[in-house]
Amino acid sequence: MKSRINLILTVLFFCNFSFSQPKNTSNSKEFFYNISIGAVIGTVGAIINKEPKQQFGKTFFKGFYQGALGGYITFESKRLIRTAMENKSWEIFWAAKVVNAGGVSIKENAALNKNFWEKWHINIGFNRIEFETKDNFKVNYKVMPIALVHTIGISVQTKFELEKTLKTGEFIFSSNTSRFPETNSIGRAFPGNIVLYTPYKNDFEVISHEIIHLYQSNDFSQLETFLNKPINHLNAKSDFLNSINNYIHYDFRYIPEKTLNIIENNNAYFYYDNFFEREAGFYSGSFNNYYLR
Repeated sequence: MKSRINLILTVLFFCNFSFSQPKNTSNSKEFFYNISIGAVIGTVGAIINKEPKQQFGKTFFKGFYQGALGGYITFESKRLIRTAMENKSWEIFWAAKVVNAGGVSIKENAALNKNFWEKWHINIGFNRIEFETKDNFKVNYKVMPIALVHTIGISVQTKFELEKTLKTGEFIFSSNTSRFPETNSIGRAFPGNIVLYTPYKNDFEVISHEIIHLYQSNDFSQLETFLNKPINHLNAKSDFLNSINNYIHYDFRYIPEKTLNIIENNNAYFYYDNFFEREAGFYSGSFNNYYLR
């Protein structure tokens, strides 16, 4: 357990180092960030989930190259969001979502020490739909509890935007709450959800910016694979937990993401000094908008 914690801290340090590089960005820099982080977390996860009989070198290489491949695909999904914004095309939002799901699936498989084609998934709000393809094709449905709690809390305070949800594949809500002008914001991304300030609910830049934040959360789902062995150990000891966990995916990704976001904000002099905001601004065309979160 101690070694696993040390590996997680090492990954977080690397992520923070990568995010805190010079405060401008470009496609080449975003390419490096997404590729390298996918490769590093994929390598660490593959080592954690390695079986004793498996060779270290092969496991290391497998985690590295598959993680890098998944990182490249998620990079392309973010570029598609910019294309959707520039062309005001709802259809491209869905294309980006499918590409992002593919990239994240490959990164998770890398960290689980699986072949990249063995398991795929797509997230819609708090819902995780998995497709197993290793032997017989199988579809599994799982709930992500952190996203579910946020969805319930948001839904009782805001208006659900069904049309925009169907057009983007993301749970989108709108609100006229005074909290938006009080905090100088017009959009917020929460676990599995987007809340837009009502006057800006049709703004493609705002929607694109917040979708990128959801994709950033997905980037951290690789870290959840570090807990795969402990969860399987608990499942083996309890039929009840085994039954329950067949329908739950623990979306702990928001803990490291929130931690790094706080670090970035503490080190930021300006709004876009924060890596997460800088990347979202770059791919949504919202660099001139300082009212997004």
